[in-house]
Amino acid sequence: MEARRARRPLAELLRERLPLVRSGHRKVVPEADPDLLVALLRIGANLNQIARALNAARKLGTLDRIDLLALSASLVAIERELDGLREDWRA
Repeated sequence: MEARRARRPLAELLRERLPLVRSGHRKVVPEADPDLLVALLRIGANLNQIARALNAARKLGTLDRIDLLALSASLVAIERELDGLREDWRA
Protein backbone atom coordinates (compact mmCIF):
# COMPACT_ATOMS: atom_id res chain seq x y z
CA MET A 1 0.00 0.00 0.00
CA GLU A 2 2.82 2.37 0.82
CA ALA A 3 4.23 1.88 -2.69
CA ARG A 4 0.86 2.83 -4.17
CA ARG A 5 0.60 5.91 -2.02
CA ALA A 6 4.11 6.95 -2.97
CA ARG A 7 3.39 6.01 -6.59
CA ARG A 8 6.67 4.13 -6.71
CA PRO A 9 7.51 0.52 -7.49
CA LEU A 10 7.51 -1.79 -4.48
CA ALA A 11 10.98 -3.10 -5.42
CA GLU A 12 12.37 0.42 -5.22
CA LEU A 13 10.93 0.98 -1.74
CA LEU A 14 12.28 -2.37 -0.54
CA ARG A 15 15.75 -1.60 -1.86
CA GLU A 16 15.75 1.68 0.03
CA ARG A 17 14.78 -0.01 3.29
CA LEU A 18 17.16 -2.96 3.11
CA PRO A 19 20.42 -1.98 4.80
CA LEU A 20 22.67 -4.04 2.51
CA VAL A 21 21.34 -2.75 -0.79
CA ARG A 22 21.99 0.69 -2.19
CA SER A 23 19.20 2.00 -4.38
CA GLY A 24 20.15 3.80 -7.54
CA HIS A 25 23.71 2.47 -7.70
CA ARG A 26 24.22 0.16 -10.63
CA LYS A 27 27.41 -1.66 -11.45
CA VAL A 28 28.94 -0.58 -14.74
CA VAL A 29 29.21 -3.57 -17.05
CA PRO A 30 32.18 -3.41 -19.40
CA GLU A 31 31.58 -3.90 -23.09
CA ALA A 32 32.63 -7.25 -24.49
CA ASP A 33 33.92 -8.22 -27.89
CA PRO A 34 30.93 -9.57 -29.89
CA ASP A 35 33.09 -12.33 -31.41
CA LEU A 36 34.07 -13.45 -27.92
CA LEU A 37 30.43 -13.55 -26.85
CA VAL A 38 29.46 -15.63 -29.90
CA ALA A 39 32.27 -18.09 -29.19
CA LEU A 40 31.23 -18.39 -25.54
CA LEU A 41 27.62 -18.93 -26.56
CA ARG A 42 28.66 -21.77 -28.87
CA ILE A 43 30.71 -23.40 -26.14
CA GLY A 44 27.81 -23.01 -23.71
CA ALA A 45 25.47 -24.65 -26.22
CA ASN A 46 27.86 -27.60 -26.53
CA LEU A 47 27.99 -27.99 -22.75
CA ASN A 48 24.20 -27.84 -22.55
CA GLN A 49 23.88 -30.60 -25.16
CA ILE A 50 26.26 -32.80 -23.19
CA ALA A 51 24.43 -32.13 -19.93
CA ARG A 52 21.06 -32.79 -21.57
CA ALA A 53 22.27 -36.11 -22.98
CA LEU A 54 23.70 -37.18 -19.61
CA ASN A 55 20.52 -36.22 -17.76
CA ALA A 56 18.34 -38.06 -20.26
CA ALA A 57 20.53 -41.17 -20.00
CA ARG A 58 20.38 -40.98 -16.20
CA LYS A 59 16.58 -40.75 -16.24
CA LEU A 60 16.32 -43.69 -18.64
CA GLY A 61 18.83 -45.73 -16.65
CA THR A 62 21.18 -45.95 -19.63
CA LEU A 63 24.21 -44.09 -18.30
CA ASP A 64 26.25 -47.27 -18.77
CA ARG A 65 25.72 -46.93 -22.53
CA ILE A 66 27.35 -43.49 -22.75
CA ASP A 67 30.54 -43.52 -24.76
CA LEU A 68 32.87 -42.12 -22.13
CA LEU A 69 35.75 -41.80 -24.57
CA ALA A 70 33.67 -39.61 -26.91
CA LEU A 71 32.35 -37.61 -23.96
CA SER A 72 35.88 -37.06 -22.66
CA ALA A 73 37.05 -35.99 -26.12
CA SER A 74 34.20 -33.47 -26.34
CA LEU A 75 35.02 -32.02 -22.94
CA VAL A 76 38.73 -31.77 -23.81
CA ALA A 77 37.83 -29.98 -27.05
CA ILE A 78 35.66 -27.52 -25.12
CA GLU A 79 38.46 -26.95 -22.62
CA ARG A 80 40.87 -26.23 -25.48
CA GLU A 81 38.41 -23.77 -27.01
CA LEU A 82 38.15 -21.96 -23.70
CA ASP A 83 41.93 -21.90 -23.32
CA GLY A 84 42.24 -20.47 -26.83
CA LEU A 85 39.69 -17.78 -26.10
CA ARG A 86 41.49 -16.90 -22.87
CA GLU A 87 44.80 -16.55 -24.70
CA ASP A 88 43.19 -14.45 -27.49
CA TRP A 89 41.53 -12.22 -24.89
CA ARG A 90 44.80 -11.64 -23.04
CA ALA A 91 46.62 -10.67 -26.25
